[in-house]
Order: sequence, then structure tokens, then C-alpha cells
Amino acid sequence: MRPCPPRRVARCAWLLTSAAALLLTTSCALGSAAPATPTAPPTATETPLIVPSPTPLPTPTPTPSIGAGEAIVVGGDLRTRGAPSTQGPVVGTLQDKQTVRIIATVQGENWLVGTQTWVSTSPGWARTWYELSDKTFVYAPFVFILGPDEVSPFVDPQGQEKWVDVNVTTQTASAMLGARPIFTAPVSTGQAGFPTPLGTFKIEPDGRLPVERMTAAQAGFNPAQATYDVERVLFTQYFDRKGDALHLNYWRPSSVFGHTATSHGCVGMEMHAAQYFWLFGSPGMRVVIHR
Repeated sequence: MRPCPPRRVARCAWLLTSAAALLLTTSCALGSAAPATPTAPPTATETPLIVPSPTPLPTPTPTPSIGAGEAIVVGGDLRTRGAPSTQGPVVGTLQDKQTVRIIATVQGENWLVGTQTWVSTSPGWARTWYELSDKTFVYAPFVFILGPDEVSPFVDPQGQEKWVDVNVTTQTASAMLGARPIFTAPVSTGQAGFPTPLGTFKIEPDGRLPVERMTAAQAGFNPAQATYDVERVLFTQYFDRKGDALHLNYWRPSSVFGHTATSHGCVGMEMHAAQYFWLFGSPGMRVVIHR
């Protein structure tokens, strides 16, 4: 199964299922088939861990800060649970980008893959939950921990442009500050026949969805071409109206990232990188894709 880019984006899905109810929705299309005429976008599925929140007003907000080894909520307001499962009682709600203190790492529900049977590779971290200092639990993919040698995604640009550079030859993506890369990660871009578009793009104004879902119908495929329904693609940032995006790819093994192009046009990332680029990114940010 090979996810490929949707031909329409369910933009309002984020408003219905944003932060605090643990969410994920789709990926780039499965199967190798040529795209057809777009059809209506899919209905967003309910997500159990993240809380709906209104679209933020375009007013200045304080720049978050995070130091090496520190952890913050990523993707929206996040519900805390009394057990490492979406079946656990809701205890409280953490705000987006709020600092949290982790006291233990435990194994719990694999909310990311859920009941999807087509996923051939399920990452080990998909069952990871964090126990916090107040003895509550949160799903690990919605907590970002800055690495010891990493520059914060909230770095003050001091007048320089923050943008994203994607190299389809080296299969890498870099968070750029002016002419300097401050974070580089291996990615998996479009395979033969479904190349990631080259050129200069911008993250769409309504193109950032912390949890996304993609289906064959959404991408414009009929059942003879492809049938798939990929749920819970985290940290999706569309950079064109054809469904091409930066996003988490959890259905491919780690070995493909930085080595093999496997997508149908999107720029797939591993979890930490997808979180980083989500925190680094913003609507209108320039994305340059080249060989």
C-alpha cells in the first residue's frame, strides 16, 4: 500500500477535531494509480484525545520557548487521561505548546494505527504514552522533546526568513533560517510516476491540520484504480491545492527515509521531524523543492 496525495483538502476537519482529542487523519494515497478528477472531501472522523478549538485570531502571541530535553504539547490542546488509553477517564486539558514534565514512559493503546489492518509497519513508538508529574497520561506523538543538540523551532529569526528546503535527490528536508539550515531530517518523497512537484510553494493559509484523513475517493480515484482509507496522518502542512504536503508517515519503515522515494507526491517524515517542522512552520511559509 502506497499512500498518495489527496486532490482536495478537508480544511474544516481541523476545526472539528483539532488539538486535545488525540487525532490523526490521512496520508498521501495508497496504491499506484493515476489521479483522477477530484471528488468531495471525506468527512472528518472523531478523534479521542484532542479538543476542538476555534481558529486563532491573527493577533500577536508570545513566542514559546523550549530548551534541550524539555517537552511541550504539539498539535493543539491535549486531554490528559487517568490511564494510557483513550478509554481512560479524562482528567484535564493541557494547552497547545504548554511545557510538561515527564516522569515515566509507558506502553499503552496504539491509537495511531487503531483498527487499520492495512498498515504493514507499525512503529514501536505508536504505543508510547508519557506519565506526567501529576500522574496523568498523554499520548507521546503529541509531545515534542527538543534534542540535546537541536536549535529550537521557535528560534528568533532576527529578521531572517524561516523557510523549508526539500531536496528530492538527497531525500532530505531542512528548516532554514536565512541561508543556514538549523534542522535537517531524512524524508521520503514522490516515487516514479508520482513525483513531488519541483519549484517554490507556500504553506496554504488553511493547510495546516494536526490530524488528517485521506481516502481514494477524496483523491479522485474510482474503485478500479485504487481503494484505501488512511487515518490519522499527523502534522500535515499542505503546500499546494493538489494535496501535496509535509506530514508524518507512520506506515513506512525507518529504512526508507533519506533513501527511497515511496510517496505519491507528499514529503513524508518520521515523527520527531514531523513535529519539528509543524512547530517551525506557519501559513504562508515558503517551501522550495528541488533536485
